[in-house]
Amino acid sequence: MDVSVLAIQATGGFLTGALVGYALRKAGKFLLLFIGILLLPVFGLWSIGVISVNWDAINLWIGKLAEWMGIVLTDAISALSSASAFGVAMVFGFLTGFSSFFRHVFEAPEKTKRFVQRKR
Repeated sequence: MDVSVLAIQATGGFLTGALVGYALRKAGKFLLLFIGILLLPVFGLWSIGVISVNWDAINLWIGKLAEWMGIVLTDAISALSSASAFGVAMVFGFLTGFSSFFRHVFEAPEKTKRFVQRKR
């Protein structure tokens, strides 16, 4: 395989993964906020005794979710081991985009404002 084709595949995979990771990070923040807002009334009603929570069913559901995630991760690892340069670079790009590395590239840094200014 030609080196230039390999470099183009790796660059394309990295950029694609970085953009997907960045978008998922932003969507995940909104999803977690939405779930938190939905769960606040449930926990409030549970704490004052209006409703009861079946903790055994929740623990069973979390166990099934963890088992499913283990299967998915095993499949992802086997797919990654047989991937080309595009796939491997996409995984590294996804991890980079999902982390806060690109935060200052796409967003303008916010200026910190203080209530009390220091005298200079």
